[in-house]
Amino acid sequence: MNLLHLLNHVLTSRTRVQRHNRQLKLIEDDNANSDADETGKETPEAKEEVDHERFRDQGYTRPTVLVLLPNRGICHQFVHSLIRLTGADKSSPHVERFDAEFGPTEGDGDDEEGKTPVDPNKEQRRKAVLEKKGKDWNELFGDNVNQDDDFKLGIALTPKVATKNKKNNSSTNVQVKLYTDFFRSDIIIASPIGLKMLIAPDEDGKEGDSDFLSSIEICMIQNADILMMQNWDHVNDVLSSLNQEPKKNNDTDFSRVRRYMLEGQGAHWRQLIISTDFVDPYIISAFKRFGKSKVGSMKIRRKTLPEEASLANVLVPMKQVFQRIPVTSLEQQTDSRTQYFMKHILPEIQRHKQKHTMVYIPSYFDFVALRNIFLKREISFVSVHEYSRHTEVSRGRARFLQGRKPILLYTGRANFFYRHAIRGIRHLIFLGLPEHAQFYADQVNLIITATSLNDDGESLAGSSCLALFTRFEAYALERITGSANSSRMIKGDKATFMFHS
Repeated sequence: MNLLHLLNHVLTSRTRVQRHNRQLKLIEDDNANSDADETGKETPEAKEEVDHERFRDQGYTRPTVLVLLPNRGICHQFVHSLIRLTGADKSSPHVERFDAEFGPTEGDGDDEEGKTPVDPNKEQRRKAVLEKKGKDWNELFGDNVNQDDDFKLGIALTPKVATKNKKNNSSTNVQVKLYTDFFRSDIIIASPIGLKMLIAPDEDGKEGDSDFLSSIEICMIQNADILMMQNWDHVNDVLSSLNQEPKKNNDTDFSRVRRYMLEGQGAHWRQLIISTDFVDPYIISAFKRFGKSKVGSMKIRRKTLPEEASLANVLVPMKQVFQRIPVTSLEQQTDSRTQYFMKHILPEIQRHKQKHTMVYIPSYFDFVALRNIFLKREISFVSVHEYSRHTEVSRGRARFLQGRKPILLYTGRANFFYRHAIRGIRHLIFLGLPEHAQFYADQVNLIITATSLNDDGESLAGSSCLALFTRFEAYALERITGSANSSRMIKGDKATFMFHS
């Protein structure tokens, strides 16, 4: 639906520009023919005056649509959907190049010269592990998926008269060109980091060129939930560069530029569309900050019913405690969580000499704060985060499973990108609620393997699950406990809540 909206906007705009170009050409030709009468004398009264206000149909530059996507694999699907909807020929220029650079990556074969043959049993086990990571993970990071998050692509759409294609007897009204110069493009598709590197100042302090973003009329951010796992600051930086006054002329015909553009009001006539699987305060903040349309804004979200909440997917028969932490502001969340953990939770872990305790930390900043305190106090622990080397992850998981390290610090981004199945968990603590609701159930369900992995007599009844949350995590809490429960937990007088699965 969003893609159809983008295509309709671009094709309508381009058709209008082409029509006005033809009308202006006719007026110019008529005026040229009427410059002199039969005697060769000029007749200025015969000239037709051009109503420039009527022909104001453009911005400073040609690009009117910006689409931000997480990686090349998703971009590949998006562009092919665009080509299919326009009815353009898939053998258009540069499509083969696009498929080679953005399409599925080729795996290493076992029959190529110089390649080591792959052990069939080992390969089968590897594929089984990947399958357990889930369908959503394999669509983003599985075999042959192009995960590169640094890209940018210009696309030009040209409406034309339907012509018969001799090869397949099909007709098309739109010509699609890929890899066009940004100033000659209608749609720019890019990743936030790829676009930021282009418009940001270089190492020598030379300013980047962002003039091609000066006339964006629709900005669509697709898969915002995935972009959050990369770096949302890049998204904010790109959005702050939209609809700024251009620094160069760029061969602009100012008689065709819309009045509101000339008055610096382009941002108030721009649509901002954010598509995401879940709502998050950072996404809401960006929408309120950069969604400046004069006609208003609209947010559509679905309430979470109890049977659709993540709690309904917990298979472990155990009590799950949710503790609300008092916090004064969003900026104080990290300090409040860390202080609460060090004051109320860690002393109990140390007093009972509790082993096999995993602390799930959604925010990397919270992880760094807690890790630094652990190192300063010389507390025995291991950590698995998104920047850990493979050997560090394997060694840390083994030491945690064997009980040689009582505490494991595990980050949400490591779970998103790698989906490690941590074995040996008996006590699970969520320092903050996972953004992706299914991660909560996935981690709690891992506790069920504890009794089968250890012979020290402890039963599942001795396990525990504690989730800390603040009033700023209402959206994440709603996805985990359901809309009705989350409202009561955020606004109620009580601070401790218990669920039993």
